[in-house]
Amino acid sequence: MDRNSIIGLVLIFVIIISFAYLNQPNETELRAAKQQRDSLTRVQAREDSANLVAAISQVIKTDSISTEIIDTAASNNRLGVFGAFANGTESFSTIENEEIKVTLSNKGGRVYSVQLKKQKRSDGSPLILFDGPTNDFSYAFATSNSKAINTSELYFTPQKSAEGKTLSMRINLSETQYIEQKYTLTENENIVTYHLNLVGMENIIARNTNYLDLNWESHIPQQEKTFDAEDRATTVHYRYVDDEPGKLTETKAEKEALKTPIQWISFKQQYFNTTLIADKSFDNGNIETKNDESKKTVKTLSASLSIPYNHGASESFGMKFYYGPNHYKTLAKLNIELERIVPMGWGIFRWVNTYVVVNVFYFLNQYVSSLGIIILLLTLIVKTVLFPLVYRSYLSAAKMRILKPELDEIKAKHGDDMQKVQSENMKMYRKAGVNPLGGCVPVLLQMPILIAMFQFFPSAFELRQQAFLWSSDLSTYDSIFSLPFMIPGYGNHVSLFAILMTASSIFYTVYNNQMTGVTGQMKWISYFMPLIFLFMLNSYAAGLNYYYFLSNLVTIAQQLGIRRFVDDKALHEQIQESKKKPVTKSKFQTKLEDIAKKRGVDINQGKK
Repeated sequence: MDRNSIIGLVLIFVIIISFAYLNQPNETELRAAKQQRDSLTRVQAREDSANLVAAISQVIKTDSISTEIIDTAASNNRLGVFGAFANGTESFSTIENEEIKVTLSNKGGRVYSVQLKKQKRSDGSPLILFDGPTNDFSYAFATSNSKAINTSELYFTPQKSAEGKTLSMRINLSETQYIEQKYTLTENENIVTYHLNLVGMENIIARNTNYLDLNWESHIPQQEKTFDAEDRATTVHYRYVDDEPGKLTETKAEKEALKTPIQWISFKQQYFNTTLIADKSFDNGNIETKNDESKKTVKTLSASLSIPYNHGASESFGMKFYYGPNHYKTLAKLNIELERIVPMGWGIFRWVNTYVVVNVFYFLNQYVSSLGIIILLLTLIVKTVLFPLVYRSYLSAAKMRILKPELDEIKAKHGDDMQKVQSENMKMYRKAGVNPLGGCVPVLLQMPILIAMFQFFPSAFELRQQAFLWSSDLSTYDSIFSLPFMIPGYGNHVSLFAILMTASSIFYTVYNNQMTGVTGQMKWISYFMPLIFLFMLNSYAAGLNYYYFLSNLVTIAQQLGIRRFVDDKALHEQIQESKKKPVTKSKFQTKLEDIAKKRGVDINQGKK
């Protein structure tokens, strides 16, 4: 490189350095440039963020569509032609009259809840027989292409009639192919007429299917004040066609297979029931009760029933729902023996309740509004009818009391020879014309009435939430004082009617022991029994304790009246006259003497 080239390069370098130095920005220009760069950066960031959000939204939208497509495809694959009805939103429709309000869900086309409009729970809230998604009423069947269908998964289309009393729930596969559940409610009744209609299903339902499975389950809520009382009364009742009703036990969880045609199934609560009645019959079924350990509900009741299906072009299976109280006369009018779910006892006790007590009670209820007064009148009627037995019992006890000195002489004379004592006692009874069991027989004849009342009052729907005196509800216990602790076998409350019943029982026992001359161990046992009943009946219906209290008072009054008009001296003279008459042994007296002799022989052999 020559000298001129070097000089030229140096001059160019000096010019560039000089130009850069002279044109560099000042501090103000630098700050302005920085702000411009930052602004451009923020704008770019917002644009990038917006683009990212849009991209994500597009992805989500695409994924949702894909998921929906996948779900629909899965439903179609699993449910076949019914897959299109597996997706939807649950909605509710109602039909109601003056008695009940029925809420139906389009999911499953089933009854979702039932409210009894004229009834209240013990806390005053509306009375709902059952409610919520945990309850079930659905059908299961197989299709011709081996798809397992359960209507609880399907969404039905509701169609309400113009008058609003009929509601149809449909799945329309086509105009000529549909499943319909049709509900009809009439005025002033607790009955909903129901039809399952299958139209054009003969080629869709599997050819080897001869019946549909009806699955019914209900979680029974607590309605009354006492959980244990409801638990003791809640179970499944049923009736075979042309047979007597049956039931599962109330005291434990149980299940049973019903192998012959069934007319009705009833989910019974303490004072209400939900009953499914077939127009013809269910082929067979299974029923079950389950206890709720958490006590959030009383019990879970379930039934699985078989509905016949004959593959006709159009088939309809008719049923009825009864939603209402366990009112004996109302249930009896249905003429299907549904009144048998009301506990009235068994054998003679049921006969007394159904033919005597119930009719007298309902007759009085037509003219008297106060249930307390009705129970009083019922007590007076019953005790008047039983008065001849009370009179005979008193006379027998009086004769035994008059003969007691002579019987004591026989015992003192023969000492430990029990055979001789029994034999001489029998001779004395025979001569005096006294039956030693004469006082027991009238008492035994009164027992069916007492036991029948024990069954009647706790189950009488008329007593429910009826107040009298200090009791706010005669169907459950009355409480005048709540204890701060629980007494085993008694509870944590004090029932005044139970105390009055016990006090009157003790007074009657003392009076009766004085009349009959009972001594020793039997005397103390008779005093102990009323205390046992105090513990037993403290949590029972106030109406029952009230009746027993009145019954004791009337019995005491009757005996005091009889004692006033029966002359012991004249009775003693009558006995003495009887001793002078020729004696003939009756078969009963002969039997008593044979028993006494045998007992005496056994006693003497035991001593040896």
